[in-house]
Amino acid sequence: MKRRSSAIYLFVIIAITGFAAFRLPATYKLVSKVPLEGGSFTTDNLQNIYVYEGNVLKKYNSSGVLLSSHSDKSYGNITSVNAYDPMKVMVFYKDFPIILFLDNTLSQNGNGINPADIGYPLTSMACMSHDNGVWLYDAQNSQLVRFDVNLTPLQKTGNLNQLLGLALNPVSLAEYNSYVYLNDTTQGILMFDAFGTYYKTIPFKGLTHFEVRGDDMFYMQNHKIHSFHMKTVTEDIIAQPDSLAIQCRVEKNLLYENHKDTVRVFEIKQ
Repeated sequence: MKRRSSAIYLFVIIAITGFAAFRLPATYKLVSKVPLEGGSFTTDNLQNIYVYEGNVLKKYNSSGVLLSSHSDKSYGNITSVNAYDPMKVMVFYKDFPIILFLDNTLSQNGNGINPADIGYPLTSMACMSHDNGVWLYDAQNSQLVRFDVNLTPLQKTGNLNQLLGLALNPVSLAEYNSYVYLNDTTQGILMFDAFGTYYKTIPFKGLTHFEVRGDDMFYMQNHKIHSFHMKTVTEDIIAQPDSLAIQCRVEKNLLYENHKDTVRVFEIKQ
C-alpha cells in the first residue's frame, strides 16, 4: 500500500453534490462542543450529531444545539445507531435483540423488529441497507443476513468462518454505496457486495470505528486521521486538532472528534 505525502490532497466527501478537496496540512476552526458523557456518537449527512449512552439517544445540530431525544427503558442499553438516512434512524439493542426505527425527530416509527422472530435470536449487530432493508450479523451461524421490511430474508452469506477459513469476532457493521463492511479487529474490514458475496478484506486491524464516504474510508490510529482511497489503494495521514481524540468522523466540511467525553466539531479550512 502506497502512502501519499501530507502535502497532497485529502478528499472529503460532499454529500449529494460530490467531492471537495482541501490541502494538507489543514487548519481547523472550533465550531461547537457536545457533551458525550462517556457514550458513543455518530453523524448524518446533514451534519447532525447523535450521542447515545445507556438507553438515551440525543440529536444535536453541528452548532451544538439539542434538537431532540429518545429514551426507551424496555430494551436495555443502545448498542449502535445508524443514521445513514437522517429521516429513518435505526437503533439496535443487542441484549434483546431489537431494532427500532426513528424519524428525524427521534420519534419511533412502527413496532420494533425482533430478529428472533425470523430465526436469528443471537443477532449481535445490525445496520440499515438499501431499499429499506436491514443487514444483521447472526453470531450463532457466523453469517450476514439481509431482510426487507416484511421480514423476508433476501440474502445470506453462509457461515463466513467456514467459507473464508477465518475465526471471526466482528465489532461493527455498515453498508454504504452497495457495499457491506464487516469490521473485525483481528482480521480487518471485510467487504461484501449488495448480494452478500465476499469481495475483499481491507487489512486495517484493531479499529473500533471507521467511516466510508464516497471512495474514501476515514479512521483514526495513533492519534492521527487516516483517509484511505479504496480505488487507488492509497492513503493520506494528517495530524488531528486534539492529540488525545480517539474517534473521528467527516461530514462535508466538518470534522467531528471524540475527545475527553466531548464531541468537538471543527470546520475544515484550507
